[in-house]
Amino acid sequence: MTVVLSLGFRLLLWVLLTGETNRTNLLFGLLVAILLPRAHHHGERVAPLLKAFGQSLVAIPQAYGEAMALILAGGNEQCDETEHRASGTATPLVVFLELLAITLTPFTLVLDLVRVEDAVEGSHHRYRIHRLRPAQRRGQAPAGGRAPQ
Repeated sequence: MTVVLSLGFRLLLWVLLTGETNRTNLLFGLLVAILLPRAHHHGERVAPLLKAFGQSLVAIPQAYGEAMALILAGGNEQCDETEHRASGTATPLVVFLELLAITLTPFTLVLDLVRVEDAVEGSHHRYRIHRLRPAQRRGQAPAGGRAPQ
């Protein structure tokens, strides 16, 4: 099951990179997907892979929306840094899919993967993320309040 997901994801990335869906390009992309080396992990659970794959698919239309917002913002962006908790499964494929889902959108970029030791939650990983947000226009209400007067 993991091999099929991996091949499908590689083919999807090929189509996104080339922008072509004709038969020749799909066959060439499938050939490349098969020939690329794969890590062999036995006993890898499918549920975290499917969740990370779904997040990656959702990020594609979100990336188009954020690109349009970035174009319409006209260079008025605000920067900040935030942290996002990584999934509990730290297999290389799941980490790659999570990084792809975050970094694919134009407003976010993963800076680091940090291991956090917490007495309450235990040991876990967090992604340090750089975010851009369109700046508020004059007269526009802030996200949680009223417009300035």
